[in-house]
Amino acid sequence: MKVELTLLRNVSEAVLMGATGSPDQFAQRLGISRRFLYVVLNYLKTEFDAPIAYSRSRETFYYTKEWEFYIGDLTRLRKEFIKGVLMGQEFLKLVE
Repeated sequence: MKVELTLLRNVSEAVLMGATGSPDQFAQRLGISRRFLYVVLNYLKTEFDAPIAYSRSRETFYYTKEWEFYIGDLTRLRKEFIKGVLMGQEFLKLVE
């Protein structure tokens, strides 16, 4: 299935902020149907292991545990990798 990366990122960011509103409101803000919203949410859950749930009392989607959508943010990943290498034993082996 082809899902636009920008849409995945927008959904992920809104869920992270806990400011999605009801499924109908969220779908309307994204410019998609409610049915397609659930397709996208399911895609995030199955392909990226996103722990997304919906709270009826708060009327928002939310993450049930800490999770972040990293794909497409290679700069951040690269910085974390370099930091890990520099702080670890691998850096010492390279210097010797």
